[in-house]
Amino acid sequence: MSTATTVSIEMGTPVQPLEVTSRPYGGCTVVRLRGELDIATADELRLRLRRARREHGDRVVLDLAGLEFTDSHGLSVIIGCYRSAAEAGGCLVLVAPRPIVWRALEITGLHRRLTIVDTVEEAVAAAVKTPQPAGEAGAASEDEAPEEGAGETGATGSGAPEGGSAGPAAERPAAATGT
Repeated sequence: MSTATTVSIEMGTPVQPLEVTSRPYGGCTVVRLRGELDIATADELRLRLRRARREHGDRVVLDLAGLEFTDSHGLSVIIGCYRSAAEAGGCLVLVAPRPIVWRALEITGLHRRLTIVDTVEEAVAAAVKTPQPAGEAGAASEDEAPEEGAGETGATGSGAPEGGSAGPAAERPAAATGT
């Protein structure tokens, strides 16, 4: 006689869909991520980053404070954006990765290659130091009105050093705890 055993597997927190928002701010394209970036969401993010660069310019600030997870597919999108922005005369600056995302950047060595700072204001200050050729496709129009509340915040250039080196968040993952 056989007996059946029922196994109940309790799943953890449900997968968070990826939310992507973008806006012009301080001469940059600020793209904010919330949720999880993985194989299921990487292609959509790639498209949204291209669109954001076309609409707002190639100085990209990628706000990772709300990003709860990334896999190698997500890292690939970030690397692709970095390369594309640099080829167009812009840059990519990462903001406030959470410890789990920081670990992925650290394991891959990207924390040494990319500029990583603690706040959007620091990222904008670092990004605007990057010269962007005038008249390039994707450059934001000078007479384009910023969103309500967007604009210069008085950042004085205390952001991350130039040349792809990491800023304060790179030295202490605890500073990149996100929200």
